[in-house]
Amino acid sequence: MTEPHTHQTADFALPFLLHNGAARGRLVRVSGAAEEILSRHAYPRQVSRLLAETAALAVTLADALKFDGVFTLQAKGSGPVRQLVADVTSAGMLRACATFDADAPGLDDAGTDAEVSVQALLGTGYLAFTVDQGDNTDRYQGIVELTGHTLTECIHEYFRSSEQLETTIKVASRPPQGEDGHWQAGALMIQRMPLHGGTDSPMQDEEEAEDAWRTAVVLLGSLTATELLDNTLPGPDLLYRLFHQEELRLSAEKTLAFGCRCSRERVEHTLATFTVESLDEMRQDDGTVSVVCQFCSTDYVFTDADLAALPREAAS
Repeated sequence: MTEPHTHQTADFALPFLLHNGAARGRLVRVSGAAEEILSRHAYPRQVSRLLAETAALAVTLADALKFDGVFTLQAKGSGPVRQLVADVTSAGMLRACATFDADAPGLDDAGTDAEVSVQALLGTGYLAFTVDQGDNTDRYQGIVELTGHTLTECIHEYFRSSEQLETTIKVASRPPQGEDGHWQAGALMIQRMPLHGGTDSPMQDEEEAEDAWRTAVVLLGSLTATELLDNTLPGPDLLYRLFHQEELRLSAEKTLAFGCRCSRERVEHTLATFTVESLDEMRQDDGTVSVVCQFCSTDYVFTDADLAALPREAAS
């Protein structure tokens, strides 16, 4: 049993074990990053809430993997919200964006603290998990249909059908409260690990393991959105409240922050692949070409001189 701590960074992923590894978990808060992401866009209220939850879930899932690169959580559907994308690097840099039908009704409704409905906003489609570790490695991708009522239900189904790993997740988001408020988002996940036997096994029989897992699930279910999103309640203290009788052991937390990987150089390389005719079609009334990053909304403007300085391939 690990005693609660008092020091905590604002945005973090905090891994932990229960019963000597019979279950593993992650507690994630991304309120600062969620505010950075959403303040750069004029998304409707319900789109913002769904994207904030997607960002929290992306970190939760990514932190359970060992990789050096980028983990992406993407949802595509037929509903008024067409696409959600959140990616996080192994260094803890997070970004996210959404595509939606601006004419769809109800997207600015206030809603409640309950997790946003996938069926109402995304409709039918799929949820994809992708790990990209660079050009010289194979990409890993898992896909599951958007059949659940919430994003967490879809993720539960993925782990049941593809990974054969019992998983329980709670996610929450909250819009700004008052004039000085900001967006908040967080998630807590636990996963039941296989019973491998042997003298070093965390559980010696299936019945004991089943009882421990059911208890952990019930305890996680008692967690409220208010507690999950309370930045004045340190993560270790929250976990200690829930699991202090479950042989809780904390690992080192990872600091998270908003960060976009776009750059003018990358945009230049992309524009260099366009023909002169295509670039002319992209020109605005003032003759410049403008490229806006969908993640951070940075506007890269290219004048005639800038376009002329692009690599020769652009003129082919």
